[in-house]
Amino acid sequence: MTSSLPPQHGRQRLIEAALNLSYHRRSFSSLGIREIAREAGLSAPAFYRHFEDLASLGQAVIDEIERDVIRAFTEVRVATAREADLDIRPVLLKRFFDWAVENPKPIVVGASEAFGSLEKMRQGLKKTLRTISIDICTDPRISGLLPGLPQQEMTEVLEVLAQNMLFMAVDYVETPQERDAIYDKALRIVGVMFAGAHAIHALQTENASN
Repeated sequence: MTSSLPPQHGRQRLIEAALNLSYHRRSFSSLGIREIAREAGLSAPAFYRHFEDLASLGQAVIDEIERDVIRAFTEVRVATAREADLDIRPVLLKRFFDWAVENPKPIVVGASEAFGSLEKMRQGLKKTLRTISIDICTDPRISGLLPGLPQQEMTEVLEVLAQNMLFMAVDYVETPQERDAIYDKALRIVGVMFAGAHAIHALQTENASN
């Protein structure tokens, strides 16, 4: 029996069905289209009204992660916009981990597919990490911690951090008793990465001037 809901609801139900199935299996590529449609309460042909194939559905999952994380970060930045001297890194990190707890399925599935067999999902995740990193760099309270560092290098630092934080978020979700320790470790990693990038850039600048 097919759904009478508007088309956009069918699309979202397919995404949620795939997340639900993959969350327990940890392998998005192993899902069958009929299986996903059945989980969503739709017919198999209805799947193709929304997505070309499984990889396209996977890309939609990654796109939702990107949209939701950027939205969460934007809320933090807007709420703290008047605090020019605030070290916003701990606030953003905590918000990301809280978002992961609120949305465990996309974060766990996204992380598990980082090295999965669906190239569209792998490439989509890389793009998402880069987009989020670029967005974070637009906050002067972040870029100000890496003075003089070219935009591309700054983004690369944030991309490495974003990838690490993605995998740490899975541990944060799945081991509630360790959340404080995971957060503290993540914050130390962020500090070390920023300090290292700043020191290397300063050294390179000094060497170039000699």
